[in-house]
Amino acid sequence: MGSAEPITLRRGTLDDGFATYRVLREAVNDLALRIGADPIPDDAESNYERIEPLFRHLAETAAEFWVAQDGSDGVVAYARSIEHGPFFELTEFFVLPEHQSAGLGRHLFERAFPPDRGELRVIVATPDVRALSRYLKAGMTARTPIISLIGPVSASSGGDASWGKPVSVEGSALVEIAELDRRIAGFDRESVLPWLAESREALIFRRGDRPVGYAFVGVRGVGPIGAADPADLPPILDEVLHRAPAAGLESVSFEVPMTNGVALRHLLGRGLRIDPFLTLLLSNREFGQMDRYIAHSPPIFL
Repeated sequence: MGSAEPITLRRGTLDDGFATYRVLREAVNDLALRIGADPIPDDAESNYERIEPLFRHLAETAAEFWVAQDGSDGVVAYARSIEHGPFFELTEFFVLPEHQSAGLGRHLFERAFPPDRGELRVIVATPDVRALSRYLKAGMTARTPIISLIGPVSASSGGDASWGKPVSVEGSALVEIAELDRRIAGFDRESVLPWLAESREALIFRRGDRPVGYAFVGVRGVGPIGAADPADLPPILDEVLHRAPAAGLESVSFEVPMTNGVALRHLLGRGLRIDPFLTLLLSNREFGQMDRYIAHSPPIFL
C-alpha cells in the first residue's frame, strides 16, 4: 500500500478563489458548532458568488498569499495578508478541521505573516484558542473584541438622506474620506478606497463644510464606517440602515468594536442582535480610535 501524498505549500493564485472559500467556510462552521454560533449556510457556490469580488481583490493585492495543497483533497489550508505602507494585516488564516493541530498552520502563518514585515501589525481573529495562542506568541495583544450586530434592514427608523452624500471614485470627497479614515482607523489605506467605493456606495457626512463622518454600504455588506465625534454615529448608522434596502441588502451586519459603546447601544436600540461569533482585534501596539469606528463586513479585514 503506497504512502499518502505529501502536502505542499505554494503561493496562491486567482484560480484558488473557490477552493480557499471552501476552507474558510468549513473551518468557520466547525468553530461555530463548538461555540454555539450560527454557521455559514450550506449553499457554498451561492455564498461564494457574493464574496467572490472580495476574494478576487484580496488575491490581486495580497502582500502574501499561501495555500497548502494535498494531492487528493486539493487546497486544505491557506493564509493571506495585506499591506498599506507600514500597516501589515493578516486577513485570513484557515485550516480544514481534519488537518488542524498537525503543524501545517505554523508553516502557513510564518509565510503569510512574517515577523519582519510591518511597523503596525494587525489581525482580526476568530476566537479559536489554538490560533490565538499562535498570535500571542508572535507578539500580538488583544485590543478589543469586535461584535457582529445583525438584523433586518427594516430596523431602520429612516435616515436623513440630505445629510449623507454619495462620493464618486474620481471625486475630491474621497480624499476627504481618506483623511478622516487615517485619523479614525489609525493607518493609511487611501490606495484601497477607490476599490471600496466601486464595490459599495461611499458616503460622506458634513456639518457645514466640515466632513465629520463616512460610511460604505452595498449589496455585499457595510463598512468601514467612522465619525470624527462618536456623537455623530447614531444618525450616520440610521442613514446606512435607510440606504441598505436600495443597496440590495435584506439583512445587515455591523462589525462594532466593543469600545464603541455609542454604536453598540444605538444599534441594539434599533433591534439588531448580537451574533455569538465575535472576533478579536489584535495588534503589536495601540492605534486608532475604535470608539468611533466600525469595521468592514464581512470581518475579513479591519
